[in-house]
Amino acid sequence: MGRDSLKHLFQVKLLVTLFVIFLCIPTTVFGQESDTVEHHVKLNGKLNALSGDLLRFTTSTQLEQNNLARKGPIVDKDKHQDRFEQKARHYIRDLEAGKYQHALKSSSRALKKSISEQWLEEYWVTLKQQLQSQAGEFLSIGSVTVKESNRVHTNVEVELLFEKATFPFILRMDRSAKVDDFLLDSFMGPFAEAPLYSKPELFTEKEVVIGKGDFALPGTLSIPKGKGPFPAVVLVQGSGATDKDETVYALKPFRDLAFGLASQGIAVLRYNKRTYEHAIKTTADPNHTVDKETTDDALLATRLLEKEKRIDEERIYILGHSQGGMMVPKMIEEDKRQNIAGAIIMGGPARTIQDVVLDQFEYLLSVGQITEQVYEFYTTQYEMLNDPDFSGENPPEEFQLGQAAFWDSINDIRAAEMAKNQTEPLLIIQGERDYQVLSDVEIPVWKEALRDRENITYQLYPKLNHFFTEGTGEMSKPEEYFIPANIPKYVVNDIVGWVKSEPQ
Repeated sequence: MGRDSLKHLFQVKLLVTLFVIFLCIPTTVFGQESDTVEHHVKLNGKLNALSGDLLRFTTSTQLEQNNLARKGPIVDKDKHQDRFEQKARHYIRDLEAGKYQHALKSSSRALKKSISEQWLEEYWVTLKQQLQSQAGEFLSIGSVTVKESNRVHTNVEVELLFEKATFPFILRMDRSAKVDDFLLDSFMGPFAEAPLYSKPELFTEKEVVIGKGDFALPGTLSIPKGKGPFPAVVLVQGSGATDKDETVYALKPFRDLAFGLASQGIAVLRYNKRTYEHAIKTTADPNHTVDKETTDDALLATRLLEKEKRIDEERIYILGHSQGGMMVPKMIEEDKRQNIAGAIIMGGPARTIQDVVLDQFEYLLSVGQITEQVYEFYTTQYEMLNDPDFSGENPPEEFQLGQAAFWDSINDIRAAEMAKNQTEPLLIIQGERDYQVLSDVEIPVWKEALRDRENITYQLYPKLNHFFTEGTGEMSKPEEYFIPANIPKYVVNDIVGWVKSEPQ
């Protein structure tokens, strides 16, 4: 088998594994009790073990490409950055040397509230075991680089060198260079370039902060040039841990939307999701819910826009993708300040999340992307959620989908039914090649529930997948997300037309 074939096989296997974990399962990585860190890390690796040795096919060429294409600009060196890099290197060295108490002392106040010395030890030991099972022995710490600084964290990448692969480990550090959070980066590149319809000369961008305190989120406000006031759209991601661009493999759909809408006179606010910016603190929160993950931060974003002088506070819209779209009716319900003028639901489920995910696994099995063993495991897990006797306070012993409190909070969300008696206008858009949220299943449910409402607009796109990029064939497949592509201009134009046509 040639190098290109090996690389493709590795990518497809890794894609399916990460895809199922981060996209099909809303909070698998973020819903563990703080005293079950081994389960937290092992669940990340469950499909790795079932699908075979995913990193067996890594080639030196691929690793070189990954090293060149990692996300985030490498910033110029100065003494300030050297300080962060030194602190990050010492933190990982302490973990590797078993000096967990010392590492904990180098953690922020917020992180120390969430984890313990024992937690750190279990996390590091289990993480290494999982990586070694796929990539061989741990060799050493590689380069340490400040990749990005925003208004919440300075993000330092520490390379973990194993025999067969290099893994980027991200330390999020506060202003005093204390470690405030961390995560193993699931980077895959290269990424799609900015779309041709982006006109950067027509808008500006500024960094903002959503919320405050331990879970403040960095964001970017793209705003058209001119006096305004401009209508604005808040972008809300789907499931999993995603950045402000909703980066998934080669795609950056929220960047495309932000640039496209801002180029046509609509301001856009996007931000890193809580489960991405504060991965460990969210993991360790025994009361983590879908509202904390999605609803609350979206509403905080609308309040920030309300205070912006060049934003029309009467025309603030939500655009929710996937799980974010499913939660739009909940956002409207919780919007006590009535900041939301309307919403765009982009590939959002009308039914419960477990019903949608079960459809996904059935499709993945039918096209050979997962094994019968994987299918049976997750089918059994999700069917537990449909049991009327399921209780997050006392879940079955065999339940392994993470924090039960989260599932209690999302288990009964039926977006279409919730939106039935609301009055805010909706634009519901859907790719017909989307296998994650099936248009021929979900759209009829939306239409039936909202049949008595006159301010609902539907738009289907025959060529588009779940992330609204084009492809061929009746239904998309996971490997399609590896192909760098942009959201087509016609989708952006439809959103612009709808927002601008709404009464002012």
